This record gives sequence, structure tokens and C-alpha cells, in this order.
Amino acid sequence: MELRRYKNWPQISVADRPREIRAVKIPSEWKMDPLGYFLIKVNREAKEIEVGFCGPDHKLTAIIRGTHPEEIYYTLLRERLLSSVQHGCNIGEELEKAYVALQTGLEYVQDDDLKLGQLAKK
Repeated sequence: MELRRYKNWPQISVADRPREIRAVKIPSEWKMDPLGYFLIKVNREAKEIEVGFCGPDHKLTAIIRGTHPEEIYYTLLRERLLSSVQHGCNIGEELEKAYVALQTGLEYVQDDDLKLGQLAKK
């Protein structure tokens, strides 16, 4: 594995035998965040990503709007709308997909893969 050196980062060394770990998705490991869940959509007119927050009672209590995943997930953290790392990882993935869809014109459906093959047809 080649390590890129980033500006202002310390020199990185590699252990003699770093562990090789195969990534595997195990659906049964998913746990619902007790704080609630998010509904994500792309608003093409406003050129924004909209994130609705629903509590455990399924009531929409907040709508977060932004143009970039990073500003949205920092807002979610600042507002304390996430309580699990797993949920944060999932939201990061969904926000990035919504951002790519917004930038490329692809359809965004939460929890579905982007249909990248449609890019070649445009």
C-alpha cells in the first residue's frame, strides 16, 4: 500500500505486518439510533440537500438544509441529532450520494445505490 504524504501531516510509518481485514456487511448488526432517523432528499430548485429529522415518535421536528455534506453533518453533530457512530457513518454515505446526485442530475433515492450507468447516457 502506497501512502500519500499530505501537507502538514507527520511522517507515517507502516508496521511490519499490518492486519488485512476483509470488509463485510452484516445487516443484523444494524441498530436503530434511539434519538431518531433522517429523511434525505435533493431539492433541485434550491440546489440543496434537505434532511428531515424524525424522533422515535416518527414526528418531523427539524429540517436541515445545505449544499455540501460536510456542512450538514457538522450541523447534525452540533445539534446533537446523532447518538451512534454507525448512524453517523450511514448519514455520511447518504449525504455524499445526495451531493453527487445534485451535482450530476442523477436520481437520488435514500438507501438505494446511485445509478451511475445513467451518467454515460446523458
